[in-house]
Amino acid sequence: MRRTNHGYRYAQKGRALFGVAMAAALIGSLLPTAAYADEQPAPEPTPTVAPSPEVAATEQPPESEPTPTPTPEPTDAPEPAPEQAPTAEPTQEPTPTPAPTPTPTMTTDPGEVDLTGILLPDNGDYAGDTTEDEADPGAYSETQAGLLTADTLNGFKAGNIISDAKMYTSGTMSANQIQGFFNQKVKRCDSNYTCLKDFSMKTRTKAPNSYCTNTYQGSSRDTAAQIISKVSKACNVSERVLIVMLQKEQGLVTHTWPSQFRYDIAMGYACPDHAACDSTYFGFQNQMYMAAYQLQRYTKDSYFSWYPVGKTSQVRWHPNASCGTGPVRIENKATAALYYYTPYQPNRAAMRAGYGVGDSCSAYGNRNFYNYYTDWFGGTRGGSPGGGTTGYSVTGATAVKWKSLGGASGMLGKPIDKKNCTSGVGCYQVFKGGSIYWTHKHGAVYVRGAVRDAWAKVGSRNGVLRYPTSDPQCGLTRGACLQHFQDGTIYAMSGHGAHYVRGAIRNKWAQTGDRHGTLGYPISNPRCGLVDGACLQVFEDGRIYASNAGTHYVRGAIFDGWGRAGGREGRLGYPSSDPRCGGNACTQSFEGGTVRHQSGSTPRVLYR
Repeated sequence: MRRTNHGYRYAQKGRALFGVAMAAALIGSLLPTAAYADEQPAPEPTPTVAPSPEVAATEQPPESEPTPTPTPEPTDAPEPAPEQAPTAEPTQEPTPTPAPTPTPTMTTDPGEVDLTGILLPDNGDYAGDTTEDEADPGAYSETQAGLLTADTLNGFKAGNIISDAKMYTSGTMSANQIQGFFNQKVKRCDSNYTCLKDFSMKTRTKAPNSYCTNTYQGSSRDTAAQIISKVSKACNVSERVLIVMLQKEQGLVTHTWPSQFRYDIAMGYACPDHAACDSTYFGFQNQMYMAAYQLQRYTKDSYFSWYPVGKTSQVRWHPNASCGTGPVRIENKATAALYYYTPYQPNRAAMRAGYGVGDSCSAYGNRNFYNYYTDWFGGTRGGSPGGGTTGYSVTGATAVKWKSLGGASGMLGKPIDKKNCTSGVGCYQVFKGGSIYWTHKHGAVYVRGAVRDAWAKVGSRNGVLRYPTSDPQCGLTRGACLQHFQDGTIYAMSGHGAHYVRGAIRNKWAQTGDRHGTLGYPISNPRCGLVDGACLQVFEDGRIYASNAGTHYVRGAIFDGWGRAGGREGRLGYPSSDPRCGGNACTQSFEGGTVRHQSGSTPRVLYR
């Protein structure tokens, strides 16, 4: 459950705890045990009315424990005694020495939940404490450069967010592939912090139980990628689903200065909306394992009955009950599980906002789940339960391209989804190691690796670049690769990552000789929304600005002189010409003057 509009995201989900009053009554029975209990659990009470979403998200975390002496319970909040549940095992994890942590600004609106008496960590990083962070955990939209639009969410269905096969199939990624994915998302961590790609800890063995039917074998050192891989195998929950939930909860996949507290509540497990998180369940391994355990439990425990599959239920828009509910026909167990975990659906304002902020009744958890999954891994629907990478046919031009790349034993591997087509636009099919896209004009081409990740960040086929028009071309100077798309080109180079060029900036870059010219390769995506609506893009040896003064590049000593004069925010403003060189001097015009540089001297600024 999530306080989704304002305030502290550590209080984001009550997926697994009693309400505060009930927790006080049963606190003695909630202490973790050192081993699995031998006794049989007490029979579960049968609710006389369907629990509300808040009750759904505050049911007791599964713990193997002696059955407490029964106490009177409200009829709308029955508490099951879970069968042979795993023991939560808080473990000591490495805590990075914190650098001074920037404290986000908290905004307060009328009607905000009262946080009086709730204990907060004192390091300023308690998991994202503003509307923007909750809508956009991990500051992901910064990498989007504002380019993600509501079009990306066209395929969202409130009643079918993800298929059962996509959620309950292990083996979608190996531990090495997960590690590579994390490495791609964060190139460099802030000093004195431990990012997810570098995180490791001692883990404990967890025996099979009713919901996680395979053993988690502990280790003296498991990386975050290995923990996710082991949890997936133990509980048969997709690695991709666990990665996406980890991101939408605490933004850890893309975060560059995560505190220990983010790791402690990594999946928001045992963190009710209106109470402090239960420290019994702190720790990265605990959080990953218990979240996967719950996703399985939701499908098998008869207690969870208020989002019945195949029927219409009223699902809240927001933790604030005054925002109301909307009818949702739940089509499968996986979607029901997401609502048990986060019992809110996104409203129109949340959907229009992409990764951004909606209105005071917007909730973002399930919207962001869909956003991250589709941007990172493709479609959320389809699949064959228990198969994962088998059971899909590959036909037509897609099959010809796939077989030319080695088929199931080639670079793309086996298909993990059916072919998806949009009439008059194109088709695509996702494979374990990449995807094949087909359009009538350009035929079948494939995308994979760093280029595919960069393309996904800007909306894939629904984003600014649209469909690919060529296969990747590698072996360029300095080992770089490129791939062309309908509305731009992505360049990938070791040390600089993968970035796209398009539009007026691409045209100007081409005039300079593109990657062979004076500017070299792009080392950022275009960034728009500057003063007066201008855009810029950074290249190895200069920058290109597109503004009302035209599209021009600046570099070298003139760039330095312009920068000392205040750059685009100074009196000179944006460049209005390219550099003009002759003899041993160069001159460049700007909106407010000229910069002249003669070899061996300091650049001179002449204002108009």
